[in-house]
Amino acid sequence: EHDQYCYLCHDGGQFLFCCVSCPHVVCDHCLGVCWQLASKVCAADVDFHCPCCHELEDHAAKHKLTPYFAFTCTIHAKGVSMLDKPTIVAGICKGASKSQVYAELTLILHLSCKGMDTTGCLPLLLKTALEDYHMKDCLEYVEVTFDFRTDSKLSRWKTKRAKLGRELVACKFQHKIIFVTVHSEITRGDLFAGKNAQGGNMAMEVNEFMKCLFGLSLERVVYESTLFMLTCGPLVAFQDSFLAMKQTISRLQPEYTIAFTAPNFLSTVLKVFVVSYCMQVLIQGHSFLEVLHDLLDVAPELHMHTDVLLFDIKGLLSPPVVDSPSMVGYRYSWYHSYRQLWGTALPISCPQCGAIRPWSKSKGDPEGCHPKAQVSRCQSTGCNSIVRSKPLHDVYEIVHSDNTSGWVWYTINGAELL
Repeated sequence: EHDQYCYLCHDGGQFLFCCVSCPHVVCDHCLGVCWQLASKVCAADVDFHCPCCHELEDHAAKHKLTPYFAFTCTIHAKGVSMLDKPTIVAGICKGASKSQVYAELTLILHLSCKGMDTTGCLPLLLKTALEDYHMKDCLEYVEVTFDFRTDSKLSRWKTKRAKLGRELVACKFQHKIIFVTVHSEITRGDLFAGKNAQGGNMAMEVNEFMKCLFGLSLERVVYESTLFMLTCGPLVAFQDSFLAMKQTISRLQPEYTIAFTAPNFLSTVLKVFVVSYCMQVLIQGHSFLEVLHDLLDVAPELHMHTDVLLFDIKGLLSPPVVDSPSMVGYRYSWYHSYRQLWGTALPISCPQCGAIRPWSKSKGDPEGCHPKAQVSRCQSTGCNSIVRSKPLHDVYEIVHSDNTSGWVWYTINGAELL
């Protein structure tokens, strides 16, 4: 399918020309096509090649630059230009040359536990960012509050869940983004499902919670979606809850699942991240995994607040298959030579002398228990306090780094814990 907006100006003139080699479309305004030529270049037997594809052909010819003839027709198996002169592109590319500008049918589903404050929430921000590119019938925003901790409430939730599932499955969404906003219990990582008969907050084990939340009704909606778990770090900090979460992901098979490690997670630090995700992934069509580092870089409030966990399920098929495709887990940790060694934050105060931010730039630790261990020393006069750190996991890669800071991209093996 072709884009819905000109990839050069993101808007468009009177006509949009569809490239025969890629999804790009370009408007007549950016191509400088006057109305006198419109009937000629809009003929059914005329092929249009976008500037991006022409540029790629020039690069394939080892930088042999050629004039750009946008409109051709095939005569005796040879492409012949429909215009006497090369096309002079009047527009300016406002995005990456590989990016698209496409507004596919998109679902934003927000499931929040009763009692959670959703004012100014991330799903609503994502909806607002997408509205400039979508018609009303191409963007579906659904916000649902759940509370199923008693038998009667669970029965009502199942009825509501079944109706919602039927309505959403009937729509063939190209993008499905699901947010779950819920508290996690601080001693076990269980997730809160609502209030009991006495009005107290009650939590469920992760597997049971996710089965009650989605059930069979919404499982088809979750399949191939992007699932954001907006909850605090205990969900992934404890062995039982973390393994249960991974089992649930394997069963539900969302394409991507994102979770966070901060003990007291603040979703507000993700606002810039969400807007960038909207533009780069949902509108421009980049792969989420390929641009995730860029999304993290533009959200400075996120850096020291939390690590980001991403679970990626590869090889998903439609319809779903019984055999679970392979799942790979990644942990993105920000590091800083003076503040956050290998993704582990240094204390603001020296625990020995009380100085504020006294730490030296980290160096290799000859006495460390790991080949890549780092050590940072308190620079306060007379204080010999040191802090040691090592990589959080065995398999990692340092990305988007400079001499002081960057991201450590850890790979989490199947049975590995955080």
